[in-house]
Amino acid sequence: MIGEMRDLRTQLLIVVGVLLLVDFGAAALLLSPAGRSRNARLHEYERLCVERQAKTLADAPAKDIEKKIAEAREQETGFDQDRLAHRYSAMSEEIARIAQDAGVGVSSVKYDEGKSEGSKSEGKNEKNALQGYTALGITIAIHGNYEQDIRFINAVERQKMLLLIDGVSFGGMKGDTLTVSVHLSTYMRGQ
Repeated sequence: MIGEMRDLRTQLLIVVGVLLLVDFGAAALLLSPAGRSRNARLHEYERLCVERQAKTLADAPAKDIEKKIAEAREQETGFDQDRLAHRYSAMSEEIARIAQDAGVGVSSVKYDEGKSEGSKSEGKNEKNALQGYTALGITIAIHGNYEQDIRFINAVERQKMLLLIDGVSFGGMKGDTLTVSVHLSTYMRGQ
């Protein structure tokens, strides 16, 4: 009887071992790509394609970066030469030309350089100009009739040199002559 029990126990251990091997094989099959349904594999493939496209688009700006940097430097140089003054006299000449074309008189021009000696931001002055540039405020008092003053302001906005109108204030009126104060901002190139 003891011998039969040993034989039965051995047979049961073999059956349990075989069942465990079948369970591990079934689990491996379910977790492997072969065990997934066709729809699950297609869904995973589509997800991976979308992820690849997103990564390709993210990498696109980095392609030919040296060429893009050289082009940006050329554009910056062109902008500096075409739109920024490197002397106060160049700005004064441009403002005088605009005033003459608009038919207004200029009673005062005041330049306010926005540079600070003890600025804590590295490479920048108080008005956030980049290194090599100086932020500059210009206040101009003009006088003429309403139409001439408006013509002057429109001409400043349309001309080639970078002059940004920050504010316009009414200074008074004598007869049909209107006095207006125009505050402009610009940048000057470093020498």
